[in-house]
Amino acid sequence: WLTEEESLHILTGRISELHLKLGEKLDWYDNMPPEVQGVVIEMCYQMGFTGFTKFKKAILNMKDTNWKEAATEMLDSRWAKQTPNRANQLADIVREHG
Repeated sequence: WLTEEESLHILTGRISELHLKLGEKLDWYDNMPPEVQGVVIEMCYQMGFTGFTKFKKAILNMKDTNWKEAATEMLDSRWAKQTPNRANQLADIVREHG
């Protein structure tokens, strides 16, 4: 079994790696508000980077800082139907930047 401290260390490392990867792969990611970056990280952590890239309309709206439309597009997905509480929470965070 892992201790809580060990688990937190692993999680922190994975989140840091994901943050760097997103900055390298998406030229607009570093310019997003930290709260929206957190949403993208959480989505990628849940679905993987490839899964996140399937949110083409949401991503285009994030890139254009159209937060309300990005949130709407996030909720128009199988992911939102499968994990509605998480999807709604994350969409609310993105929407608040509009």
